[in-house]
Parts: sequence; structure tokens; C-alpha cells
Amino acid sequence: MKWGLQTSPQHVSYGELLQVWQRADALGYDSAWLFDHFMPIFSDPTGPCFEGWTLLTALGVQTQRIHVGLLVTSMVYRNPGLLANIGATLDIVTGGRLEMGLGAGWFEQEARAYGMEFLPTSERLKQLDEGVQVIKSLWANSVSNFQGRYYQLNEARCEPKPVQLPHPPIWIGGQGEKVTLRIVAQQADGWDMDMFPLDEYRRKLDILAEHCHKAGRAPESVRKMIHFPGIISDDEKSMQIRAEAMARSWNTDLDGLRQRALIGTPEQAAEHLSKFVELGVEHFVLSVAPPYDMRMVELFIEDVAPRVARASNMF
Repeated sequence: MKWGLQTSPQHVSYGELLQVWQRADALGYDSAWLFDHFMPIFSDPTGPCFEGWTLLTALGVQTQRIHVGLLVTSMVYRNPGLLANIGATLDIVTGGRLEMGLGAGWFEQEARAYGMEFLPTSERLKQLDEGVQVIKSLWANSVSNFQGRYYQLNEARCEPKPVQLPHPPIWIGGQGEKVTLRIVAQQADGWDMDMFPLDEYRRKLDILAEHCHKAGRAPESVRKMIHFPGIISDDEKSMQIRAEAMARSWNTDLDGLRQRALIGTPEQAAEHLSKFVELGVEHFVLSVAPPYDMRMVELFIEDVAPRVARASNMF
């Protein structure tokens, strides 16, 4: 199993971000993630927000062992040939620690603000499908040619190649059952999505398995990751107060909140995550926003993770 931390790079200073990433590195987290936006999301849109790939490179070279990535990079924002070269460079300067997260993009207001074309969902998914093919070709071949509807390569090169072989892991984020999960089955090393109710997540796994069988691939070969916000505390009273406040902000009750976020004591959090382990999830990413709750960051890796390992007989 793998344990990750996602920090939203908005309404925060570079020093604060660096501090939490270096602490996560020292604590033994396996991965650390940012998001890919140019303006704050789900908050004051006029506030500060760091560009993802530049910041990821800076944080990556100032950590030692943790794998780094974006959950997820929107194919709308950058040409995939450019992404292949950016990713290769980052993988090299971090000594082979890039995790390539990719998605179709969803924030239309952001794309329009920067004059970027924002196509209908069906077409953005086709862009994603072509874009992954472009990136994999550039990472694998000395010279690449590609003639798609959205992207073309003509004697294109990506040198030097990434450190990781055959290439850095490619994660596709999303939950669409007809197209996104098909792209995952055909193209990706792993699948990432938000925390969902167990029955709904199980149903999506069944659909992913169908796509895998059609693609001639074993479903278990697709790595599964979920990411989620959380309120984890060894003080039950404090946890309850914070959870009730989050539920109100999400316009739901505590039961609804627990379907989408990791809420509880370390023991309760581990019990919930263990149910996902039984379904094949192997990578859990805790999403935190500033001001960062460093006690929760510590509890997740030092208390929750060992409990899940013991419960799953996976030390």
C-alpha cells in the first residue's frame, strides 16, 4: 500500500508548502501531490494560486524520496507534447520520482479566463485519449509521428528520456463510466478518483473490469488510488465539532460527509479505509488545505496507515 498527501497550492505561501512537503517526506509518505489550476477553486477566486508544474519541480528537488505529481493535469491547459517534455525533465531532476496524473479538465471558467478552447465533455475526453498516446509515444520512441484529430506529431523527439522505465506511472483521474474508465483500461497504469460510497465504488470497479477485459487486460493490473479530504483526530470531541462544521459547509449531514471524506479517530479512519483495501485500492491520498493541520498529517501516516496494514495483513 501507498500513502500520499495532496496540498492545494492556493491561499498559501511557498514556505508553508515547502515545510509540509519536507515534513511528509521525512514522515515516510510515498507520494505528494498538487492540483493543476491557475486560480483558486472552491474558495475566493481572487486570491493567490501557484502554477502547478513549476511549483511541483521546485518542491520535488527539495525533497529526497517522496514521489511527486499533480492530481490531475488538465489536457486542456497544455499540449501533450509539451507535457511529455515537462514530465521527462521533472522525472530526471527528481531522480525518477514523477507520477503523471492526467485528466480531461472541468473548470470552464478558468479555461475561458485564459483564452483556452474548452470543448464539450465528449471532445475533451477524446483529447485526453489522444494526449496520453502522444505522451507515451514520446517517452518510448526516439522519433514520434502521430496524426490525430486534436494532436499531431511530425518527427517529434523527447530527449532526454525519463528515468523511470518503461515510463513514469500514468494515472488518469475521473469517474465517467463509458469513456473515462475505458481510457483507463486501455492507456493508464492507474486510476484515481474521489472517495465514493463503497457500493458505488464497487460498481465502478465492475465497469472498469469490463473495459479491461475488452482491452485484453487483467483488471488487477490497473492500480487504484482514491483521494479525499479528512478530519482525523485522537480527540473525539474536537473531531466531532470540526466534522459538524464541515458537514454544514458541504450542505450535508455527518453520514453524507463520511461517504466523501475520511472522518473519525485513527481507529475509525483505518476501519473505513480497510474496506477499500478489500476492493483493491492500494494508494490513499489525504487532501489538506491551508492552514495545514500537521497533527492530522502525522496521524494519517503514523497511526492510520499501520492500522490499515495490520487489518489487511500487509505490513
